[in-house]
Amino acid sequence: MSNPALKNVLKQSSSVFRLKPIVIALSLISPLTAMDAFAALSPSSNLPTELNQANHRFHQDHVLGTSLDVVMTGANAQQAEKAFHAVQQEIARLDQILSTWNTKSEISALNRNKEAQVSPELFDVIAACESWRSKSCGAFDARLGQLIGFWEKNNNVHQLDESTRQHVLQQIQQQPIHLDAQQKTVQLDKTVTIAPDAYAKGYIIDRALIAARQAVPSLQGLMIDIGGDLRVWGEAPQKSGWKVGIQSAQAKFDNALPEQVLNLNNQAIAFSGKGYRDLAGQSHLLDPKTGLPLQHVEQCIVVGHCAADADALATALAAMSPEEGMALIESLIGYEAKMTLSNGDGYQTTGWGQMVEARPQAEMLKVAAGASSSWPAGYQAILELVIPKIAVENYRIPYVSVWITDSNKKLVKTLAVWGKDEKWINSNYVWWRRYGRQMPNLDAVAKPSRQPGQYKLAWDGKDETGKAVAAGQYIVHVETSREHGEHSYQTFDLDVKAKASSQTLPAQKEIGALKLNFQKVN
Repeated sequence: MSNPALKNVLKQSSSVFRLKPIVIALSLISPLTAMDAFAALSPSSNLPTELNQANHRFHQDHVLGTSLDVVMTGANAQQAEKAFHAVQQEIARLDQILSTWNTKSEISALNRNKEAQVSPELFDVIAACESWRSKSCGAFDARLGQLIGFWEKNNNVHQLDESTRQHVLQQIQQQPIHLDAQQKTVQLDKTVTIAPDAYAKGYIIDRALIAARQAVPSLQGLMIDIGGDLRVWGEAPQKSGWKVGIQSAQAKFDNALPEQVLNLNNQAIAFSGKGYRDLAGQSHLLDPKTGLPLQHVEQCIVVGHCAADADALATALAAMSPEEGMALIESLIGYEAKMTLSNGDGYQTTGWGQMVEARPQAEMLKVAAGASSSWPAGYQAILELVIPKIAVENYRIPYVSVWITDSNKKLVKTLAVWGKDEKWINSNYVWWRRYGRQMPNLDAVAKPSRQPGQYKLAWDGKDETGKAVAAGQYIVHVETSREHGEHSYQTFDLDVKAKASSQTLPAQKEIGALKLNFQKVN
């Protein structure tokens, strides 16, 4: 363990990490306390059977810069709509308080004026961030707003003069934040700009879950997922627990299968590390000690009691050595973590494996070695597609279906079905008429439609059952349609053999140019 301060704290009293971080942070946001306070209002044992079995799913884009997914059990349609509305209202309310992107938010005003009497929510978030800053020995630091702002504006924090960066860091580390809990006042030094995103997102998830349960006390189960960070409570659609897939840290494709599936019950999960927010090939996360992008960590995942604390801990891990990070999480009751470094090395806490769903024996995956007709080892078909942003009124995100068939048009593998609205899913009529309406578990295949942008889908030569297919002739189908828009359908002929190939198709009205590469990837 290379950090002497952290080593001393752990050595002096593990109870500091076992109780204080959790008790202090949870007492601020009170998710568990609030649950207990109105749990008596949930007459779950007296609900009719049909109500207990009702499951409802909601999706909304452009929420906190990402998307919102909500799943509910034990409610009728009217109750589910009411609970979802409560979730939306609470997220919007807290966004007006905590958003550093909104210049009119309460936290933006505080960052400008440096002193104010603030709302209880803003005070609680700042106090919790300062608490985690202390307890992580500076690995989590919400004071880096000034450096983060420079990075996001210039795409390269290395352009900042070294002496200036060191001076700003010194001021941030030395100047206190004055918090008056009684008066709810906050006073910042002129060098300090609060950027609590790594705690506030989880805080909002926790509060939104409380708001839904208060709005509809008869709910039996609830999942709130904002951009991959989520919290689950109560009865899951699958009675054994909430199933949350974890992609490999090295996953490069939008249809990559989960590396592990966790079985969660009344828990939260948060992710940190490199990702879509990275700029100029560098991590968007800054090291609180140097002010430079963190590059040694690929992914940190934390599971715990509440989303806010899991969020803060995942961010802290990214700035710690694996030894320090695992020691911190091991000392916390009810928290587990997995950490993957950029070189591929992985670390996890002792209890992580207990959450992982066991996989059945996959005898079907065995393929005779050296068979001349087998799929060539290490090869994948990689489809690159672009969803363009079309400048029209009443724009709707297109539905996209991508699937593989053999030369006789028999379905081999569905790579993507983006779009879940039952009213419009059959608008991709080629896919729907031949395959979609026959799928017994369509909900597990269809995913929310994607925003305009560039995407990659990979096919590794496995069919729908996970069995390796033979070399030979296949067809890659790409179909798109848009509400109030056009329909397009295109295909690639794919000759699977131990030889690389590349093909392109021109852009259509609803989709950009398509590129299919068949290549060896490992």
